[in-house]
Amino acid sequence: MAIKYAVQQISRKGVTPGSTETKYYAQARYDGVTSQADIAQMVAQISAISVGDVLSVMNTVSMLLSIELANGRIVELGDLGRFRATLRSKSCDKPEEFKREMIHGNRVIFVPGPQIRHKMTYAKYLKADLSNPSADPTQPGNEPGEGSGSQTPPTGNETGGGSNTGNDQIGV
Repeated sequence: MAIKYAVQQISRKGVTPGSTETKYYAQARYDGVTSQADIAQMVAQISAISVGDVLSVMNTVSMLLSIELANGRIVELGDLGRFRATLRSKSCDKPEEFKREMIHGNRVIFVPGPQIRHKMTYAKYLKADLSNPSADPTQPGNEPGEGSGSQTPPTGNETGGGSNTGNDQIGV
């Protein structure tokens, strides 16, 4: 399968006052949502663990992840990746002028692990047919001329490993 995309027009103010600049970018189009229950069912099918046990572990990991992030910790989950909280705040001219009330939000950043990064490096891309949303491009005869990204699949000797040390922004 491939990641579907559509070409999106973005207009921005140009350099000269009153002018606009139009650019076109790829925007991902999604094929649906895989729920937690779907993932639990898949794990149960390929392992000796029941769906209920998988859901219990996933819910517990989610709860502990939120607690650890709220306590200011980075949470490392091996090949899955790492999660960390960041803050958004207003700025000030001097450090002594900063007040806690100037913080107006936070986000959780997910940095994928080596296995996910490796898989996404070799992802294929397929232009979505916006005129016919029910057309399935994976079926023979429905595939447009543009099918894959510029990367080629691995040749066999790749280890897929690596570390994230000192490179927290990869994949963000």
